[in-house]
Amino acid sequence: MQNFVYHNTTKIIFGSDTINQIGDLTAPVAKKVLYLYGKGSIKKNGIYDKTISSLRSAGINFVEYSGVKANPLLSHTRKGIEIARAEGVEAIVAVGGGSVIDEGKAIAAGVVADHDVWSFYDGSGAEVKSALPILTVLTMSATGTEMNGGTVITNEETNQKIGIISPALQPVVSILDPTALFSVPPDQTAYGAVDAITHLLESYFTKSDFYTPIQDRYAEGIIKTITEITATMQTKPDDLTARSTFMWAATLAWNGLAPSGVGSWAAPNHLIGHSMSALYDTPHGASLSIALSGWLPWYAEHDERNAKQLIQLGKAVFNTESVDATIKSIREWFRSIKSPTKLADIGVDESGLVKIAENIGVNAPLWGLPYTAEFSESILRRCE
Repeated sequence: MQNFVYHNTTKIIFGSDTINQIGDLTAPVAKKVLYLYGKGSIKKNGIYDKTISSLRSAGINFVEYSGVKANPLLSHTRKGIEIARAEGVEAIVAVGGGSVIDEGKAIAAGVVADHDVWSFYDGSGAEVKSALPILTVLTMSATGTEMNGGTVITNEETNQKIGIISPALQPVVSILDPTALFSVPPDQTAYGAVDAITHLLESYFTKSDFYTPIQDRYAEGIIKTITEITATMQTKPDDLTARSTFMWAATLAWNGLAPSGVGSWAAPNHLIGHSMSALYDTPHGASLSIALSGWLPWYAEHDERNAKQLIQLGKAVFNTESVDATIKSIREWFRSIKSPTKLADIGVDESGLVKIAENIGVNAPLWGLPYTAEFSESILRRCE
């Protein structure tokens, strides 16, 4: 077990019919907020009306800003910062999934910064030390952003999708109402499940300390649970037990607990997946199932300890006994929930593969990874 500091300040309000508490939770924090959401799905499932009514009842003034994309864009973020400044808002209320909350965090940081918000992401050294308070109502579980200080933004001009983490971006409070997930369609349910398990697998596989039984069993238990319930969520979208279980599992997957004590670790599959999303607007979870499909065979061959770790995962989650069987089971699970395992599944041809590999090579230094374009191409060619 390596030394670590764990400090999580987000208050979680979990349970059915908790959405209408957002007004009362916001009142002690701010009297005027930027109400941020996506492209309108919350107006179809009733969440918009519930949250707006709650804010009004609590006497909260708000400025609406919609249109956040599934891969949130820098241009939209910059416009949100301009609006927030002009309106003098005191906090951000982000109602949506990971993309909405991530952009909300970027806006919160950008409003108080004396430089362009992209400077936080481009590796130039700018650090987020302060931000407007952030409150969230989660409508799609996947990224864990509701209980961490991370945010990912895509610069459409440079084709870079980059993430940062800062304690200043930790939400003050997040409402997790599993009934909000009832309207999430099967494909997005699948991508959310893939994203959640990938968060756990990154540190599970790349950690520098290979004797971490507590962290390993924590990750294995959550991964096994997610693989068991995803199909139920897809076929029975209003299954409260399955949705509740997954909502909390996805939050636990990326709230900082899993990697605590494992030493140094990396996120190579997120690096690979982000390049797909930056270039082709691929759904985040879809890009990760493709990345893992190609990365795992290389990982198994790279080091004897890696092979043992894969076998351990297979035994715990899929009841398998070998490296090949574990990788096969992971790929089969991806396909069973209809998440892609190769670039052809998302319409990317040979030239696109090369383009993605080159993008990975350009961005790898920002991730602290020695992934050249040539190496990245070899990983992508292993996808099956």
